[in-house]
Amino acid sequence: MSIKKITNFFKTTSTSVSVTASTASDSLKRKHELETEDSQIIGNQLENVHLTQKNDIGLFLNRCLSDHEKNIVLTNLWSPQANYLFPLLNNNAKRNIKFQQCWLDKFNWLSYSEKLEGAFCKYCVVFAKSGGKGSQALGSRVKHAFQNWKKALEVFEKHSKHEYHTLSLLKSEQFLKSFSSGQPSIIDILDTERMKQKKENRLNLLPIIECVMLCRRQELALRGHKDAGPICFKTESEPYINEGNFRAILKYKAKDLNHLKHFLESDGRYKYTSAKIQNEIISSAGDILLEKIVKEVNSAKCFSVLADETTDISVKEQLALCVRYVVGSDENVFVCERFLKYIEIYSLTGKDIASTIVNGLNSCGIDCSNMYGQGYDGASNMSGRFKGTQKIVRETCPKALYVHCAAHSLNLAVSTSCDIQAIRNSLGLVEKMYCFLNTPKRKNVLLSVINESDMDTRSKSIKHLCATRWVERYTAINDFVELFPYVIQTLEKICEWNDTTSTDANILMKAMDSEFLISLQVIKVLFSYGLPLCKLLQKVNLDLKEAVDLAEVTVATIQRLRGNITEEFKQLFKEADKKCTKRANPSINDPEEYYRVTIAIPYIDSFIQQLNERFLCHKNVLKGFQCLFSGTYSDDFDELLQFYLDTDKQIVKAELNLWHAVLNNNGQHPKSGLEALRLCKKEMFPNLHFLVQILCSLPVSTATPERTFSCLKRLKTYLRNTMTETRLNGLTMLAVHTDIPLSAEEVLDELAKKPRKLDFVL
Repeated sequence: MSIKKITNFFKTTSTSVSVTASTASDSLKRKHELETEDSQIIGNQLENVHLTQKNDIGLFLNRCLSDHEKNIVLTNLWSPQANYLFPLLNNNAKRNIKFQQCWLDKFNWLSYSEKLEGAFCKYCVVFAKSGGKGSQALGSRVKHAFQNWKKALEVFEKHSKHEYHTLSLLKSEQFLKSFSSGQPSIIDILDTERMKQKKENRLNLLPIIECVMLCRRQELALRGHKDAGPICFKTESEPYINEGNFRAILKYKAKDLNHLKHFLESDGRYKYTSAKIQNEIISSAGDILLEKIVKEVNSAKCFSVLADETTDISVKEQLALCVRYVVGSDENVFVCERFLKYIEIYSLTGKDIASTIVNGLNSCGIDCSNMYGQGYDGASNMSGRFKGTQKIVRETCPKALYVHCAAHSLNLAVSTSCDIQAIRNSLGLVEKMYCFLNTPKRKNVLLSVINESDMDTRSKSIKHLCATRWVERYTAINDFVELFPYVIQTLEKICEWNDTTSTDANILMKAMDSEFLISLQVIKVLFSYGLPLCKLLQKVNLDLKEAVDLAEVTVATIQRLRGNITEEFKQLFKEADKKCTKRANPSINDPEEYYRVTIAIPYIDSFIQQLNERFLCHKNVLKGFQCLFSGTYSDDFDELLQFYLDTDKQIVKAELNLWHAVLNNNGQHPKSGLEALRLCKKEMFPNLHFLVQILCSLPVSTATPERTFSCLKRLKTYLRNTMTETRLNGLTMLAVHTDIPLSAEEVLDELAKKPRKLDFVL
């Protein structure tokens, strides 16, 4: 029930007629008296509004009540005071009849609901299941409010004599007695067989839940060739039937638990291991994990959303929804990135994805008003300034800044810089070489050449160039350079074959000239600088400032390489010259200078330029936050305060000066947002602490959603491509969040709250 405004006490509603309105035409004197009486009562009613919201009997109708709620209904319900002004309802306005305070004194079971403006029997609301002849459905005074005040006394007297009312009264007395003494609930006392069955069911379901959780934590398929029907414990002489991992583990566990074996062998008990119960267990476990994550996110008061999309094995578009937030305090503070759920989407427009993200967060119970960041890839439907997902989400959450995934930015910088012709041709030739040798017969030739040599190589085969992560190509390039002499010998042997393969091998050999080798060496060097940055950007505990600083360090290191290109390239040229079997064009007077000018310098310059351009947007996001580390007040910091805080700037400026004075006195100089958050005391610097928390929560990369794609491929396979979204999300939660503690008892308690058609008591 929402809190009533003061003006509501003077307005005529659709369900009640104000006393003042009903008598306004009688006399001005009577109107003045009623208005005076109303003004005196308003204060008393406003004092009761909060209590009414908690303990009004109308809030406890038509649902399963806990023992604590039953105790409130029976002993601590809201009751109108003696001077309470009862409303005049439309159906009683003609006779001018209202609810009478004396009725509450006469019938101790009677309770009035301010929310529903009617009367109820508090004992029957809690305990009555059916009433009248033939177990008729219950109506007024139990399921809905009684409002016919003309027949009130007659109905109340008759209700006091009903059999179901008398039984409810006895049950309430027994309940209050057992509740006050801490004894089991009244239902368990009245039905000892139910208590016994409940204990037995919980004892036997616990190992079933443990087996399901074990399979899901290890990402094992639950089902097998035959996983329906009774579970039979066969002898060793009988043929083995694959019933799936779940049933096999359960039968193995039952060998040591006689009660479980007897339970599974009982008639009809196989229903407890059916796919439907498995789905309920998986769903309950996922709900518990999600509830724990949502509790952490909402308590953090600051989070960022991470999202990415992929296509699963059943050709459905799945949006992986994740959150990034800060947990802990003082020295124990750290950043968490958690998976929430997969959402099937049917449209990839920015508007539809934005609504899917916001609705997904709301369905999980996360407060979107605490969203301060968005992390997506750079696709136009996600990053568009006018109709992109980030723009539409900011219409709902204006403080949620969009940060382009830093790992994608690095990948785009590397791929764009490789558009230089010599570099592009070299990478293409390495890929063709992999495709050519990726057959059993040719691969065996390469392996035999490697085994016959005296050199010990770390790699035994050529690797495929990663199609998405360009920096990850470093491993493939490095292995190719190491195996280059053996590749040449392999091609020479294949050239001697009497088939079309020899022609292809001959063409590939001629293509690997000096320009190819020089380009290969340059690629290897630059990829080696980008590889550490690529790996660091995928870490969860990396904040945006540290990521930008690492990118700047990488650019500065490559710039020093560019400044000393003459000496550095001389070493590269020597390495390539050792492997070269086909010399450079004789028309080139100085091959070293020629390749340095045409390949190395343009490629390095393009690499530096792309890194600076791709990480420029990340630097712009950090402009205002830099003052937290430098200690100097600037206009960018003013804009940051205006955007995030509704506080006096002078207070924040004083906090900034005091904080840096403390840091200087202690000789502390934080280099990252997490270090600053550990040093910034929330009690002393609340505004600065909140700003640093926002900095740590801002997304760096979308590596976490992409990691869930690998889990998706393992869970939803070709043989399991029809699973529902609920089962998929539960399986993923169990497989991904292995660090969150979860016991079988918790799952069983959650399972007991859900209604089901299968008749067993938990």
